[in-house]
Amino acid sequence: MQSIFRGLILLLSLIPIFGAAELSVGVGKIDITPPIGSPSAGHPERKGAGMEGIHDPLLATALFIDNGEKQIAFCSVDNLGFSYEMVQAVIKRVHDHPCLENCEVYIGSSHTHSGGGGYMNVPVIGTVLAGAYNPQLFDFYIEKTAEAIIQASQETIEGKIGIGYGSAEDLSKYRGAWPENVTPISDVAVIKITRHDGSPFAILFNYPLHPTVLKSKNRQFSADFVGYTRGHIQSLLGRDLQPIYFNGAQGDIIPQVEDNTFETCDAIGKSLAKTVQEIWDKTAVTDSLTIATQKIVYEFEPQPTPAGLKLPVAQHKTEMNAILLNQTHAFITIPGELSTVYDQRLKEAGKKWGYDHVSIFGLTNDAHGYIILPEAWRKKTFESNLSFGGENYGDETEKKAVFLLESKLK
Repeated sequence: MQSIFRGLILLLSLIPIFGAAELSVGVGKIDITPPIGSPSAGHPERKGAGMEGIHDPLLATALFIDNGEKQIAFCSVDNLGFSYEMVQAVIKRVHDHPCLENCEVYIGSSHTHSGGGGYMNVPVIGTVLAGAYNPQLFDFYIEKTAEAIIQASQETIEGKIGIGYGSAEDLSKYRGAWPENVTPISDVAVIKITRHDGSPFAILFNYPLHPTVLKSKNRQFSADFVGYTRGHIQSLLGRDLQPIYFNGAQGDIIPQVEDNTFETCDAIGKSLAKTVQEIWDKTAVTDSLTIATQKIVYEFEPQPTPAGLKLPVAQHKTEMNAILLNQTHAFITIPGELSTVYDQRLKEAGKKWGYDHVSIFGLTNDAHGYIILPEAWRKKTFESNLSFGGENYGDETEKKAVFLLESKLK
């Protein structure tokens, strides 16, 4: 426990920042598809082989918000998972840009298993998961992601914002072997952005699901169901709208499908987009926004997984964030793949502390593996094979998240 909390630093004020009369918002979109022939990431069965084509482009899509007192940027990348090192490199490039020195950046990996690889500079584990390390690809993903965020900050308009919720049923199923018979969270959270005249501008949608419809036999780069969902959202709400996807606590949640085809990706995307539209239609917007944030930066000592794998570092540095919008809507960033069981617990904890809703942004600002219950780790479940924090790391992660919820964000 002491090693987990060593180096814990509270970096940002708990005092909420109240929005100015003018709310500025911007969006950015950059193609981050690597060259054909580059490896993908996520399916070891590909054995690092290069991808043979591009089915749909991999994107970095960014939402920039400035309420006059605070700047924040949410950027979604179609990637298995950016490391903490990559995220910090992106943030440095953003902060080096004029007028963005204090912008708070949250980068969420969609976790598509048909995205770009070659970026994991981790012996054995990185090669198996993402193909041979290529420093040019590593820099490419960083450069293009920073470009999307900077683009969003440079093309702002006066906007309005609202936060809404719904549920996407019958799209997912629980994969975990322990605990047994868990019903997965199906919550969808939406951050709705319109122009001042009410026309659609951007939408950030949050839903927990592994983008693993496409299996290792697929040899075309693709955002999996995520790309289809974005397209269907635009069909329903307008082509000028920019959709931005943040995954949730999807560690043990997978698609409920009968086959692993692009047609299935399309069907999931169409259904999820319909839920997003329903939430959009019932969500009111306002031209002001309050923002409160808090960050915990910490280190942990990687432990061998039940399968004997271990991250080859003495200490792994990472972070967790709390973001509170309009004093009642809480978002917790998790630096990995959280079990849906913890999601359920944190939503209950949020009610205790008076939040309307607690949403999990999974694989955000890091992606260092599964975060599971001690019992699941001891029972050597599938997820335990890539759970590097040790037996109690899931409970320790939960404690940090609860600490953030208990803090005086309001």
